[in-house]
Amino acid sequence: MKILTQISRILVGILFVISGVIKLNDPTGFSYKLEEYFAVFSQDFEATQDSIVVQVSHNGELAESRFQVLPADHAFSLTFTPGNWSQIEGDTLLSNTATISSNSEEILSSEVRADSSGYGNGWNVVVTMGENELLKQSFSLQAPGAENDGGTTVDLDITPHKKSDNFMAGVFRAMQPYSLPLAIFVSWAEAIVGFALLIGWQMGFTSLILFLMWAFFTFLTWYSWIFNKVTDCGCFGDAIPMNPYESFIKNVVLGVFVLIIVFGRKHIRAVFSNPFGVKLLTTLSILMIAFSLYCRHYLPVVDFLHYKEGNNLCELMQVPEGERAAPWKVTTYVYKNAEGEQINVIYDSDKNTFTPTIEAGWTFVEVGEEVIKEEAYEPPIHDFKFYNAEKTNDYIDDFFSSDQKLLAVMYDLKTTDVRSLERLNEIAKAWQAEGKPFWALTSSSPEEAEAFRHEHQLQFEFHYGDNTNLKSIIRSNPGLVLVKDTCVVEKVWPSTRLPKYEKVAKRATK
Repeated sequence: MKILTQISRILVGILFVISGVIKLNDPTGFSYKLEEYFAVFSQDFEATQDSIVVQVSHNGELAESRFQVLPADHAFSLTFTPGNWSQIEGDTLLSNTATISSNSEEILSSEVRADSSGYGNGWNVVVTMGENELLKQSFSLQAPGAENDGGTTVDLDITPHKKSDNFMAGVFRAMQPYSLPLAIFVSWAEAIVGFALLIGWQMGFTSLILFLMWAFFTFLTWYSWIFNKVTDCGCFGDAIPMNPYESFIKNVVLGVFVLIIVFGRKHIRAVFSNPFGVKLLTTLSILMIAFSLYCRHYLPVVDFLHYKEGNNLCELMQVPEGERAAPWKVTTYVYKNAEGEQINVIYDSDKNTFTPTIEAGWTFVEVGEEVIKEEAYEPPIHDFKFYNAEKTNDYIDDFFSSDQKLLAVMYDLKTTDVRSLERLNEIAKAWQAEGKPFWALTSSSPEEAEAFRHEHQLQFEFHYGDNTNLKSIIRSNPGLVLVKDTCVVEKVWPSTRLPKYEKVAKRATK
């Protein structure tokens, strides 16, 4: 038991130190992961709101529409829009087409004929939300010949009828702005527990904290795996990507060693005296936090991202020879003949063959079972896009068409470090003056981008990409990337280290 406990202490200690230091190296990336967890958990605790039901009846015709209430919704608009009266061909009667709509969605559009009084019959509308009746009103058409006023809009306040969220939903939403300090704290705690294990410091306290951390991470990965909440647990950052299932299995195996430490802690003797151990762990804490703040202010010391310096982006976007760009599927087709006999024909997309071969006299009945035998290969970089404002064209081929280019990444213009924009503007202006392309990517809306560009008098246009991908290009907002030889990342600069143009030009010609 003594030997097993010592082995477990060393293995778990080293694992916790490595995991913590990797995350301390990239606190911004880990904070993105925590934001994702907090967003998911807050949604899980949000109250399920009753749908808004709109019922419209007219001359025996009934239409019903349901509208989902989102957390940000506080009002509901209903619009009644009449058309113009027109004579029915071959008849003295008049007809009109009226529409009931809400939130740009048509509920009912129908022809109304004039009655004996010359008016159209009323449209009875009932709006409910759960057991609450929000509106009960009749809309009537104007008399033939009268000018229509464009319709009637009724705005309903739904706030009093919304269910309150669970207390925990508010807690997780409140934690989102503090994702970065929490990311540094969790990473530090993980690493310092690992160091405490390695030196055998205060094993009663250390083993308790170790067990609680292991239990928490195990539950977190189990929950993410079972409910498919977060696709990458972030346990080892971008150094060793792991999905929740892989991480959960890792934690289950790790739990064996953790329990050995907990129950065998009496066999662990401190390497140093308690006062010296406190001083050592305090010094390590200061160094680790300083290291993480440095990486946050500048860039990770060790870059594990796909867009790091030296990487060939074109190669990372391709499907290697021998890999599958599409899933390998085996599909069963059922055929029968005139005698009623059935036969299963297997289509193998890998071999592009049918077995057995179909002969005359057999008639197709149905598609039976379809089995994916092997998933498609997904390149490391698969969502690098340069969309226009309408998201109708991707200019990625234009980006790679030039030998040298600069790329400014501003994933969210609301949080962009505006202090660096003057230097970025100078670089863009001088670079484009030499006839070289300067690109800028954001995930903000086109309206926000245009307003931001005019406010800061930027010398470049924006293209639009995926928010998650932009965060994975560089851990800075804004960040600047120099690409040479068409596809190779030559240099990345954070907003805190944007150089003068002369250095950029020199690096481009290096």
